[in-house]
Amino acid sequence: MNILAISDWIDPLIYSEKLKYRMSDIDLIISCGDISVNYMDFVMSELNKPLLFVVGNHINPKNYTMSIGEKARVNIPSCFKNCHLKMHTINGVIISGFEGSVWYNGGPFQYRQWEVFFKLLALIPRLCINKLIYGKYIDIFVAHSPPFKIGDLPDPCHNGLKAFNWFIKTFKPQFFIHGHVHLLDRNAIREIQYHNTKVINCSGFYKIKIKEPKTDEVV
Repeated sequence: MNILAISDWIDPLIYSEKLKYRMSDIDLIISCGDISVNYMDFVMSELNKPLLFVVGNHINPKNYTMSIGEKARVNIPSCFKNCHLKMHTINGVIISGFEGSVWYNGGPFQYRQWEVFFKLLALIPRLCINKLIYGKYIDIFVAHSPPFKIGDLPDPCHNGLKAFNWFIKTFKPQFFIHGHVHLLDRNAIREIQYHNTKVINCSGFYKIKIKEPKTDEVV
């Protein structure tokens, strides 16, 4: 399965009338956050493929509401599938994710380090069911922020989330994809191997190929 991951800014190679020809082999689109609904709609419409997403730490106020306790809730059309603490299976590939960034100024979709850990615990029952049924916990984890000290930056806004390191070591996704840390140089190193997981910075855009389970495997 070929995946187009997008994040953080509008790339002219993607926001183009030639997109459907440049990316004719794409099977799935994943947004790692900080891009507009209009941009997601353009990419999904041009490629006519499903789109999964998490939101980042920058989001149009029209696309979220504040709930009791001043927690932000995403308000984005259901044609885009939210990965935040949800599980999706596409062609046998299991995908989940986590939104936002580390807390730095109290904005929406910012989390204290300890909050992320406790929120990820909610995924454990489904991950264990996946392991029993499919022989694996998860294939791809989608986040806006990187893990701690794995492609992050030292400033307070771009610190990685420590709970992601635990998650990777425990549940061993094939890929952990994120944005948030902008890589404007197309030759910059985007992939970092961390234990059994390939951590990929998808800022701008990045293409990922993942092997689908064989038809005779349990999926």
